[in-house]
Amino acid sequence: MVRFMPRAIGEVAKRIFTKPFTKHYPFEKIEAEEGYRGRIRWHVKKCTGCGMCARVCPADAIEMVPDERFRTKKGPRFIHYRCIFCGLCQDHCPTKAIELTKDYHTFGLKKEDVVIEIVE
Repeated sequence: MVRFMPRAIGEVAKRIFTKPFTKHYPFEKIEAEEGYRGRIRWHVKKCTGCGMCARVCPADAIEMVPDERFRTKKGPRFIHYRCIFCGLCQDHCPTKAIELTKDYHTFGLKKEDVVIEIVE
């Protein structure tokens, strides 16, 4: 029985290793799965400055700062490096001005380099 073990293992290995397990990442585009919560996209024209996003954020990643573009004279400032990508800001925004995209490229050499995408 021991004689046949290496051949059996070889057959199993051939079936398992016929295709690569990894992708050649920057050369092959990897699409994020449905429901992935990545980089924040903020639609400024939809935002009313109500502050609901800042109230529900568990990581204190959103602050309301003075901004003349809004009726309330305050607008959200996103601190991206604090964000835990929970999606509560997106769920509670009454005008759907905040969107979590499938973009997973959230990197930078300094934490201040990581910014959100702002759509005017």
